[in-house]
Amino acid sequence: MGTVGWFALVSLFFAVFSLFRNTISLGLLERPLVIGLFWGAFSNNYEMALSISIFFELFWLDLIPAGTYIPPHLTATTFATLSLCTWLNASAPGQVLAIIFACMPLAWAGARLEGLLREKQRKSYNQLLNWSRKPLDPRLPGLLIARSTLTAFAGSWVLFFITILALYWVLDWFLYNFSSFLQSLDITWPHLWITATLGGVMALRLRRAYVVLSIGIAFVLFFSIWPGIAWQP
Repeated sequence: MGTVGWFALVSLFFAVFSLFRNTISLGLLERPLVIGLFWGAFSNNYEMALSISIFFELFWLDLIPAGTYIPPHLTATTFATLSLCTWLNASAPGQVLAIIFACMPLAWAGARLEGLLREKQRKSYNQLLNWSRKPLDPRLPGLLIARSTLTAFAGSWVLFFITILALYWVLDWFLYNFSSFLQSLDITWPHLWITATLGGVMALRLRRAYVVLSIGIAFVLFFSIWPGIAWQP
């Protein structure tokens, strides 16, 4: 399977899992940990898949969907990171970190797209209100739901496919030129998870906790990336 076919297949799975956010309610199937388990079974690399999924679960732990608030599109970021790491054969935490940073904007872009799609549904909502007053056609609610679902599915598939191909071309060049440097960084998965716990601490709403965690992360990363630095007597 070529690059285009691979990412077209990944985009198809992404579009399906994206529906679990608000269209098809089947529990927490859109969460990064569930996607990580699915990807681990698909790629036979549970360590890498779950390590990335744990990072995203911790990093956005503070952002809870409530009311009209649309949380970051974790499904987009998780699928993009997992697929790029697998296709580019990036397994070192330093390489994965670069891919994570590159895929982070997809969380915001996906939430923005979801908001635009909701705005587009106002016409359908008005049609449903009018139908509730005069229910002449019993098929109308089903047709509106089907149209909304197909629109969300097609839009997610096409836009994710275009975006993931663009990211692949950029990251392929980047890793080809800087892979040795990224692998030389003394970063491990626990370092990334500790950094990601910022999301959990943010949920506490305590400024003192923010300061303590930030200082701790800075010290850990400083002495991990530059292990040759030591205190001089």
